This record gives sequence, structure tokens and C-alpha cells, in this order.
Amino acid sequence: MTIAEVNWGGSSTRGRPTLRSVTADERLARVSEEVPRIPWDKFLRDTFTWRAGEHIGLIGPTGLGKTTMLINLLPLHPYVVVFVTKPQDETMQALVDRRGWHKMERWIGLDPKQFPHRVLWPDATKLESEHLQQHVFHEAFAKIYREKGWVVALDELWYLDNILHLDRDIKTYLLQARSLKISLLMGTQRPAWVPVEVYSQSTHLFFWRTNDETDLKRISGIGWRSADLIREVVANLELHQTLYVNTRTGAMARTRCPEVKV
Repeated sequence: MTIAEVNWGGSSTRGRPTLRSVTADERLARVSEEVPRIPWDKFLRDTFTWRAGEHIGLIGPTGLGKTTMLINLLPLHPYVVVFVTKPQDETMQALVDRRGWHKMERWIGLDPKQFPHRVLWPDATKLESEHLQQHVFHEAFAKIYREKGWVVALDELWYLDNILHLDRDIKTYLLQARSLKISLLMGTQRPAWVPVEVYSQSTHLFFWRTNDETDLKRISGIGWRSADLIREVVANLELHQTLYVNTRTGAMARTRCPEVKV
């Protein structure tokens, strides 16, 4: 979206169009027209279809709803494992304690039908735990790749990519795992920190509000046909509201998932 529009009803006496600035109200009107608000239940029923092998990116600042969205999406597939990197995480512990998810410190061969929902949580209570985490997650990526059919949820993509240096595993999944019916469900904080493969290989992207110019420039520079509109929407989202973008069809919507007690 440009910052000026042609006004064909202007006062030019030579028949040439004049340019006028687009007001904030006009920009928001365009957003409302082209990116509708859709209640969560209707969004899941009519707009969002997540097929096996399709990747999802959840991109936005801490505290606006990424983990809530992740928890809402987990039940949509039968075989899911969450990679947990924090020493303590109440939300992930609740999956184990209240929902009966199977907690593992390393990936071992278990019957998927008996243990379809798993939390992979290596010990991270020591400063030197990064080496253990890196080994456990790398090994799991390799074994899941052979097993096929899983959703791998990464609530801290940046940490896995930049601190544990698992970027090669993640990019291989993004580029190759679709044919194995493996999906990545990835959460990360800032658009500017996201590997370009997340944008190019994910079918579904969810953005939360940011006004950071570096982040907005990254969104505008990705090369989507609607990149400027996406930038405008992201900058004006309400608190906890999210912008959904289907990168294959171009469909967009604004929605907000409910809080889920785990």
C-alpha cells in the first residue's frame, strides 16, 4: 500500500490525476474491507484448514498470545510432540499433569497410537545444559524424520535456531518434510529474526502487533503481493488479536483465539 492514491475527482484542469495523502481512517477502512474479523470458531470452520505436512509460523512479541495459539492448534492433529527448552514452563508442565501428555527427556521408540501426544523436555537446569539440549533435539529431529507423520511444535524457534544451532535441522524440515507429512508449528518473537524459509515454506502464518520499524520493513520486503497491506494490518492489530495469512491462497483474516486452560 502506498502513502498516496490517485484522486480522479481532483481539480486538475489538464485532465491529469492529482495525488492526495491517504488518511488513517481510509487505511483502516481498507484493512476492514480486505482483512475481515472472523470469530475463532468460524475461523476454524470456514477459513483455516491445516493439512499434514503444512508448516505454521506464529510470529509476535512475548505476552500477546503465541503460546495460547499454539495450545489451541495442538489438538488439530493426532500425533504431536512439543520441544520444550525452558528449565521451567507452567504451560508445558500442565500438558503433562492435566492432559496426560507423555514427558520424555529424549526421543525413544514408542507406539505412536499409545503415546500420540508428547513433550520432549531435556534437562535445562544448568548453564551447560545447552549441549545436552542440542544433542537431544538433533537426535529427535533425525528419528522423527524417519518415523514421518508428526507435528513438531517449537515454542522457541529463535533459541533452537541461534543458541542451539539447529538451523540446519529446521531448514531441512521446512524444505523437505512436507512429503513425509511432517509439520512444524513454530513460535518466535520478531519478524526480523525469522529465517526466510519460515516465510517461504510455511503455508500458514499468524502475526501479532508490532510497531518496530525493522520488523515492519522485513514484512514489507518479503515479496508477497500483499506485503504492504500485511504491514499495515500488523501495525494496527488490537491487543491479542492476530493476523492470519495463507501464503498459498493469499487468504487473510483477523481473529483471536480463546484462552485455554491446560
